[in-house]
Amino acid sequence: MKPLGINLAAICALEGKQIDLAAFFWSNGRVPAETTSFVFFGSDEGAASTAATKCAAELSAGGDGWGDEMIDGAAATADEAVELIQRTTSGLQMFNMFGGRKVIWLKGATFLGDSPSGARSEAVQEAMESLISALQNLPADTFFVLSAAEMDKRRSFFKKLSAVAEVKEFSKIDISKPGWESEVAALTLRMAKPHELTFDNEALDLFVQRVNESSRQIANELSKLDVYLGPERRRVTLQDIDLMVAVSRNGVIFEISRAIEQNNSRLAIRLVNEQLEHGEQAVSIMRAAILPTVRNRFCARLLMDAFGIKADNYRSFESALNKLLPQDRKMLPLKKDGSPNAYALFNAARTCSKLSLKKARRDLQNCASADRRLVSSQSSDRDILHKLIVSLTG
Repeated sequence: MKPLGINLAAICALEGKQIDLAAFFWSNGRVPAETTSFVFFGSDEGAASTAATKCAAELSAGGDGWGDEMIDGAAATADEAVELIQRTTSGLQMFNMFGGRKVIWLKGATFLGDSPSGARSEAVQEAMESLISALQNLPADTFFVLSAAEMDKRRSFFKKLSAVAEVKEFSKIDISKPGWESEVAALTLRMAKPHELTFDNEALDLFVQRVNESSRQIANELSKLDVYLGPERRRVTLQDIDLMVAVSRNGVIFEISRAIEQNNSRLAIRLVNEQLEHGEQAVSIMRAAILPTVRNRFCARLLMDAFGIKADNYRSFESALNKLLPQDRKMLPLKKDGSPNAYALFNAARTCSKLSLKKARRDLQNCASADRRLVSSQSSDRDILHKLIVSLTG
């Protein structure tokens, strides 16, 4: 199998368009002098927590630490949430008894999302209004940090909080949208820089597919690689990823695709069986792992045969796709903005050099037939997938 080959130069060129790591790690700069309150939240809980930790540490560095307080924001009920908010409010309104800087961090608040024990509760909303009032009149040298996984942005307290605090939202990369791989790859390369780690192309491909969009998992896996490689080696290989990086649930989808690309029917069938035994639906495996792989290989082969587009270099490949006439793009997988998903097609083209267009078309037809049988026939789902995999890898 030829490596999927993320083009490192292309990824680096894309970095400016990707998520700014300043947003993930509380930037390289300093806390603005005029800002006294900071809020970090979002679906990427690991990134929000990391940013809050860095912010709180920087704020605390300006004092003696005696006035600092970290309040655990986990609350199971609305009453517990109100108690935590009131405790935070009281802490903010009191001066540091020893004088100097004071930092209050409400960490990991669980009551700000849309839930009966959270933002839907009138008592919680009222308590938040009192907290915001306190933030508007903070004593000198008093600072506030809030971190949370969820925040109901429809509530009035969120709008008021945004007016008195610097608010940063950290959203996970949407892996349901085409082109997510290059975003995760760019993020991985940024996060690897402090470790001075670099990747072989195929190693970066596999790493991205195994960890997916979780910045916390990316950080954990990079730390493992850092320790495993030791100071004498900083280049990560495919073998290192295979050995050290855990496969996420979504990463199994890529492993099935990878096995099909390698014509390894035994591995593909074993992975499919494991997913079925874990309760995954056969039609979900078909549409998430098998069908996209076969479709991309067919489109890549057609591009290579009909338009002479080669997969030697990512930038030239992407440029060639963008030059296609609108009617020629219709059969290609597209991103949300309507442009071809060059990343997926480039990777497919790198793996199907020996695949004929006739075989690619037949594989696509077999997938469509198997998909129909999965939703309409009484045949065993396992048998349908097994027969399909054998036909694709034969």
